[in-house]
Amino acid sequence: MRVHEGIPRPGTAKGPSAVTIGVFDGLHLGHKALLETCRTEADKLGGEAVVLTFQDHPDRLLRGKAPPRLQTEEAQLEGLAEAGMDLVVRIPFDEKTRDLSAATFAEEILVQGLGCKTLVLGFDSAICKGREGTLEAFQKLGKTGGFRALRVPPVLVDGKPVSSSSIREALRAGDLDKVARLLGRPWGFQGKVEPGRKLGRELGFPTANVKPPSILLPPYGVYAALVTVEEEDHPAVVNLGIRPSVPSQSPSPLCEAHLLDGPAALEDKVLRFAFLAFLREEKRFPTLDALRQAIAQDCARAQNFFCRAQP
Repeated sequence: MRVHEGIPRPGTAKGPSAVTIGVFDGLHLGHKALLETCRTEADKLGGEAVVLTFQDHPDRLLRGKAPPRLQTEEAQLEGLAEAGMDLVVRIPFDEKTRDLSAATFAEEILVQGLGCKTLVLGFDSAICKGREGTLEAFQKLGKTGGFRALRVPPVLVDGKPVSSSSIREALRAGDLDKVARLLGRPWGFQGKVEPGRKLGRELGFPTANVKPPSILLPPYGVYAALVTVEEEDHPAVVNLGIRPSVPSQSPSPLCEAHLLDGPAALEDKVLRFAFLAFLREEKRFPTLDALRQAIAQDCARAQNFFCRAQP
């Protein structure tokens, strides 16, 4: 998959293309429906499946503040590649982009820049100046521009359309089950193991320490999770938080993972976390022995969770 930064020019896409437009933060079930349709339409054309997205969230300009990301840009691009996209075009969202008319957007970006023959829009898509770029507007413009525009119906979960905002709300509330149903997969992230103080090892529960990326996190606490190391999944207990029982001058979020199926050499490894169940809130313990007992109870709860989860 290729990534193009900036406004596309003739030749950016190779041959005719099917184009879908959006922020695509989180790559949830609604996004997947758009991407699958885009891939199908591109195959019909014998051309490329193109995602047109933005270098920064439009809300930063439109509302003065962007919502927290659900995933890193790296994870997003990885997911788009797995969905079969050929090209991702990331354009700046500035005053010039905001004020483009639908006609100019269609002519200069879709047709001239991307060779668009099929435009795939979400059910509530409305872009360009004054949100005039609706399905109906692009269908009309497509008659002279040589492309067709189609709408993908919403994906409903619990009777409501799946959206990134609904996922953020559920994640803030710690409702991992709902988040997973909206995403179509468990929520998580990946990161590289960093050197730690070896306190977990001293307590009898060695941990791998990973700094979480700058994305929206669920409430601090202890979770049952699957940790993937070199394509192998391990059941684990994960503490996500600031470790109030461990003195620190500048506490920052840390993810501490204890694998339940035995120790492993994890130094410098990249771990992928899939958070499955909330076990308890993060607490400050008066002594290391009290902390040790709490971790043992956490491991027992997690073991029970994984035993129940087995088919």
